[in-house]
Amino acid sequence: MRIGIDARKIADFGIGTYIRGLLQALDGDSYVAFAPERVAHLLPPGVEHVPIDAPHYSVREIVVLGRAVDRAGIDLFHAPHYVVPFTRVPFVVTVHDLIHLRHPNPLARLYAGQMIGRAVRRSRRVLTVSEAVKREIVATLGCAEEHVVVTPNGAGAPFTAQGRAAEGRYFLYVGNDKPHKNVDVLVDAFSQIEGASLVLAGAPFERFRARHGVIVTGFVDDDELAALYRGALALVMPSREEGFGLPALEAMACGCAVITSNAPALIEITGDAALHANPNVDALREAMRRIASDDALRASLASRGVERAKNFTWTRCAELTSGVYRASITR
Repeated sequence: MRIGIDARKIADFGIGTYIRGLLQALDGDSYVAFAPERVAHLLPPGVEHVPIDAPHYSVREIVVLGRAVDRAGIDLFHAPHYVVPFTRVPFVVTVHDLIHLRHPNPLARLYAGQMIGRAVRRSRRVLTVSEAVKREIVATLGCAEEHVVVTPNGAGAPFTAQGRAAEGRYFLYVGNDKPHKNVDVLVDAFSQIEGASLVLAGAPFERFRARHGVIVTGFVDDDELAALYRGALALVMPSREEGFGLPALEAMACGCAVITSNAPALIEITGDAALHANPNVDALREAMRRIASDDALRASLASRGVERAKNFTWTRCAELTSGVYRASITR
């Protein structure tokens, strides 16, 4: 098989991690990545590169990318997010979540609804990252259950319990600063925690720099992130909704205790290896206090997390995805 993959977001956070992990683990077929020259160094050896650049979430990208796909001589195209080009080539699409359908901007909601609906209707298969999102896709978009295949994310190579741990007594948040991530509530919950700091990694988080006890690191590479996980009292994911929750998986793999909200996908991924709390100030504060004061609980969650994380690998994701490719081409 000759498979084309839209890799234009390979340098991004969530979707970029998915693209990088999948491309590194895919094997046995011929792969063509469509991506700008500036990110070509992120493509694994052996992956053919078709240089292409176009503004994301625009009409131009679905036309320009579609022309490149049609010229590439591929058997199947994989769109790793819901924006699918105009192309004659059969395709599969990964829908990570339906959060954009609840965007506060009505034009953004309309665009997301149109693009997700088109992608799901026209695709040979829909891939998604958790059973929770699969249920939502089937219920919201009315497609058949067998049309949606769950291919969970994995934890990358740097995320293991062995290695350097950052120093200090701190809770850790990793991710962006979008409204559904609920970072304001986390910072307010932390404000009454004594004897620890709160490290915010990922986004710039400039608005929190002046808050007492809050340490803002901005973007950190995977090796430094793994050290932050290993040294933390716990990772806290207070999201009101998630499609998967990669930081929770990475933290578990590093032997870090985890606190998450009760969003269905986060409960699915972490199971009994995390404390689950309502995503409000009081509940999150109580969970952090429990973790900070109970060494045995913290160690138990960390141990369970390491074992649970073994179920989520990019190799498994790639094997499941390859199966979808084969089924889609022979349909």
